[in-house]
Amino acid sequence: QDVEEVVNVKDAVLSCAAAEDKDGWQYLFPVKNAVLRSRLALRCLDKWPLDACLEILAYCISDLGIPHELKANLQSRKKELEVYQKILNVQNEPLWNDWQDLKKACTDDPQAVMNIILKAKDYELCEKWEHLYPVPREDLINLHREHLLHLLEVGDMEKALQLLQRIEDPGVCLAISEQSLDQHLNLAASHFLADYLTAHFYSSLTTARRNEIQALYIGSKVLLTLPELSRVNYFHLSSRPLLMLEQLLMNMKVDWVAVAVETLHQLLAGQEVGFTVEDIDNLLSKYAEKALNFPFTLKEKRSDAIKQLKSHSIFFWPGSFSGVTISASPRDRSLQQNLFPQEFVPPEKPPPKQQWIPDGTETICMVCKTERFTMFNRRHHCRRCGRLVCSSCSTKKMEIEACRENLSRVCDQCYSYYNRE
Repeated sequence: QDVEEVVNVKDAVLSCAAAEDKDGWQYLFPVKNAVLRSRLALRCLDKWPLDACLEILAYCISDLGIPHELKANLQSRKKELEVYQKILNVQNEPLWNDWQDLKKACTDDPQAVMNIILKAKDYELCEKWEHLYPVPREDLINLHREHLLHLLEVGDMEKALQLLQRIEDPGVCLAISEQSLDQHLNLAASHFLADYLTAHFYSSLTTARRNEIQALYIGSKVLLTLPELSRVNYFHLSSRPLLMLEQLLMNMKVDWVAVAVETLHQLLAGQEVGFTVEDIDNLLSKYAEKALNFPFTLKEKRSDAIKQLKSHSIFFWPGSFSGVTISASPRDRSLQQNLFPQEFVPPEKPPPKQQWIPDGTETICMVCKTERFTMFNRRHHCRRCGRLVCSSCSTKKMEIEACRENLSRVCDQCYSYYNRE
């Protein structure tokens, strides 16, 4: 009995020392009473450094003599501190001096803390942190979407499914699944998301989304009919097979189109995907008509225009005639520029490829300003000036500074400028 009283007195003295001293955690290890030690540890954690807190919590948890509820509290605090430890380790620049500062920031500025974790791409840590502090719904969707996209990108479908299953709110789960599907990561990821949405949220999907998913299944099979090395160029259209077919037509992949059309005709039987066999036939008819509509070459047009003008007994150009000023219309001025253009002066040095005129910015040749770019009248870049020109205006080749080719395709204006007699 005397020994027990001495132990109790000793525990009381150690407990007082642990509660008062900033390094008091050291005094808890000799305390014999496991319940007293554990309760005191939980009460004084905020005073002690992180490593010491984790060490004393692990020691208390290992004691078999503490009640289940108390042990659960110890484990919960230990998990919380482990999250703080990981956050402190992922920050590039020290924003918080210790875990106590970080804990305060989690309450005062949770967005900043979440951004630090997302920047490190530690999505599992972010998910653990989200369980400790309330996160706005929109931020929660963004967090889970980034995590899901990361897992799908690395091909870990099992963890992706586990993540979706852990999300308690069905609305959040539906939102991140649909948003991720819209990213078109890769074929496997798209099929995973399409299967998940169909299995768990089919009744919640719009008609457009259902058609898109069905079109994705069909488009994927069309994609697989293409040569393997070329599939990456058309993957982004896998949920829009009709547009994929049009892209193939525009790129003049006639043999590929034949196989794709045959595949689509087989797959569309009885399916609702937002387009029909008739739409395919209309698309083919449209491009067949374009294929027959070959324009005259520029040289023929110029020659005919000049002959017509010279055949007139009176030949003048709008502007000044017999002292009378005549205003030329915009159409006339354009024709005047085409027939009698001012001399073009190329840039001092050939522009690098990244500074060439982008393909989509011009619809007509920048030299003759007459030829319209079409499926069969392709754009060409002059290697000397970087402009977009038609084939009729880029018939010459010449040596270009810093160009790997011996002779590079140039526009006729650049060639004429550098080959004047």
